[in-house]
Amino acid sequence: MTRKSCLGSLTAACLAGLAFVHPAAAAGKLALYNWSIYIDPQVIEDFSKETGIATTLDNYGNNEEMLAKIQAGATGYDIVFPSVHMQDIMTSLDLLQPVGLQSLKGHENLDPKYFRAKTDPDHQTCMPYNWGSTGLLVNKAMVAGQDVDTWKVVFEPPEALKGKIAMLDDVRETVGAALIYNGFSINSTDPKELAKARDTIIKAKPYWAAMLTDGIGDKVVNGDFAIAQWWSGSAAQTVDTAKDKVDYVLPREGVNGFQEDMCLLKSAPNVTEAKLFFEYMMRPEVSAKNTNWLRGGSPNKAALPLIDKGLTGNKALYPDEATFKLFNLVQDLGDGIRLWDAVWTKVKAD
Repeated sequence: MTRKSCLGSLTAACLAGLAFVHPAAAAGKLALYNWSIYIDPQVIEDFSKETGIATTLDNYGNNEEMLAKIQAGATGYDIVFPSVHMQDIMTSLDLLQPVGLQSLKGHENLDPKYFRAKTDPDHQTCMPYNWGSTGLLVNKAMVAGQDVDTWKVVFEPPEALKGKIAMLDDVRETVGAALIYNGFSINSTDPKELAKARDTIIKAKPYWAAMLTDGIGDKVVNGDFAIAQWWSGSAAQTVDTAKDKVDYVLPREGVNGFQEDMCLLKSAPNVTEAKLFFEYMMRPEVSAKNTNWLRGGSPNKAALPLIDKGLTGNKALYPDEATFKLFNLVQDLGDGIRLWDAVWTKVKAD
C-alpha cells in the first residue's frame, strides 16, 4: 500500500499517468485506474507487446478520490484497484461487475486466504492484488535506546523525539493506530472508544513534525524524521537503498494489514481485454516481477519461489503466522464513518 510513494529513479511522468501502446499490432484497448506508483510500468508494457492491446494507466491518491471520480460519472476505465473495504462499498453501490475469476486461467495460483471481501464470498468479482502493513520506519541512529516496536513511541513519545515524528495524513490509518494502541478494534464505531483515540492523537500532536503521505522515506533517511508511520512496501523500498540507516518495525499492539484487489468496473467498455489482463497478472512470473518492483506482498502462492528472498525473508514484510495475527484488516464502517469524520475534523483542527 508501496501505495503512494514514487521511486526516485522514475520520472515525473509516472505521477501524471502512463500509456503503453503497441500501435502496429493493436487489437483492443484497456484502461487501468490505480494508486500512484502501484504497478510495474514494465509489466504493463510487456502485456501490451504480447497482446497488442493498447493499455493506459491513470492514477489516484486514495480510495475516496477514486470512488468520487467514478461516482461523478468518469467513464472509460476498465479496472480499478480498491482496498478490500472499498471493494465492499463499491459492490454495494453497484459499481463493479463479476469478472468470473474462478473460470479464468491462473485462478488456481491464488492463495484463498487473500479472498477477504465480504461482498465476494464466491471469489467471482475481484482478484487479490497486493497486501502489506502499516508500521513504523525508523532512523536507527536517532532512535537508539528507544523502544520502537510499540505505538507508544508516537502516541506518548519521549522528549528526545519531539519534533521528529511523522504520521500519515489518513483518517483510517492514524485514528486506526490510536484505536489499536488503546486496545480497541481498528474498525470501532463506539463513540467512547473513538473519543479516546481522538484525545490520544491530540495529546501527541505537539510532538509530531508533520502529518503527510508523500516523501516520508527520504526524510527518515536524511534525519528530518526519526520515526514515521509508513506503508510496508514504501518502507521496503527505503530500506533497500539505506539499510544501514533505517529499519521497518511492526508495533506489537497490532497494525493495519491492508490489501488491494483488482476489480472490473460495471461500466467497463473493454471486458474481454480486461479478462486477458486478469489472466496475465495471475501468471507466477508476472506476479513475482510486479511484487519485486512494488516490494509488496504477493497473494499468488505460485509466485513465491520467484520473489526476491530478501523480501520474503524479512519477517516484518512477509510475517510468519504468529506475526500475521498482528494484522487488522480495515473494513467498511457504513454510517459509522460519520463518527470517524467528526473525530478527524477535530484532530486536524487542533
